[in-house]
Amino acid sequence: MDIISALFDGSFMPHGHCLKWQADLLFLHVVGDTLTVIAYFLIPIALIQLVRKRDDLAFNWIFVMFAAFIFLCGVTHLMALINIWHGYYFLSGLSKLATGIVSIMTTVMIVYLLPKVIAIPSNKDFKVKNEQLLLVQKELLAANQLLEQRVEARTKELEKLARTDALTGVLNRGGLINNLTDEIDRSVRYKHPLSLLMIDLDHFKHVNDQFGHQRGDTVLIEAVNIVSKASRHSDTLGRYGGEEFLLLLPETNVTEAKILAERIRQDIEQHPFCQDEGLNISLTCSIGVTEYEAGQTQSKLLQTVDRLLYSAKNSGRNRVTVNDDIAAKDP
Repeated sequence: MDIISALFDGSFMPHGHCLKWQADLLFLHVVGDTLTVIAYFLIPIALIQLVRKRDDLAFNWIFVMFAAFIFLCGVTHLMALINIWHGYYFLSGLSKLATGIVSIMTTVMIVYLLPKVIAIPSNKDFKVKNEQLLLVQKELLAANQLLEQRVEARTKELEKLARTDALTGVLNRGGLINNLTDEIDRSVRYKHPLSLLMIDLDHFKHVNDQFGHQRGDTVLIEAVNIVSKASRHSDTLGRYGGEEFLLLLPETNVTEAKILAERIRQDIEQHPFCQDEGLNISLTCSIGVTEYEAGQTQSKLLQTVDRLLYSAKNSGRNRVTVNDDIAAKDP
């Protein structure tokens, strides 16, 4: 208890008691220590709040040590302020000792952390890395756009392949049906004529049997070229199946379609097939011609043109048949 009483005993005031100080000197010490104490007590509060709010900060405990160090510095200045009137120099010494110990501990911890702190990238490093990432991002975006373009092109190519006959390059049956649907809708909407030609190569099986399937493929390709040359750009030609071809003729009535069908029939009849292979194969075709009628279904329209084609074949082949009337060539 004697030691505790001595700690709070103000009888140890040294030379320089405040009663012997000048007023301006006393003012400077009191104001300076007071402001320092306020600052040193507020800074730890701010640091502790920072640690509490930001749990993502690295080395949180070093912030706490700094807070303790600054707080004890504030205590030291507070004791210096009190000692102006009451000489609690033992308590002042204890506060300085505590401040020194915490200061040394903080210094040791900082030295221990130096390698880790130095390893943390600087703002300049972050800027360089960020620029590199932005460059990589641009490259990835460019590569992604190129990939999307290739995928889109490949998708279109696959769609085209799905709708195209691999041998002749014209539409296959599925592609023809899709186009026919569109043409019927357009004909109904604008009340414009639409005609169909169903073309079948006569005795095509004989070509395959006598000259082989490879020559038969050549005949099909040449027949497609003949029909394509006779057709308009707006017309649609497709392979309906085997040696049968369907030609869609928008903006064309049955009379005009009949004239075109006769021209195609003559061109095929007069064409020597497989000349490039040293042969001269003669071939004819039969053609059914019909015009779309209002209210007619697509299925009914195809049945009609197919029936007209077989009417031409049953009437002796190498003929054009329109509405069950055999025309253009006598047997």
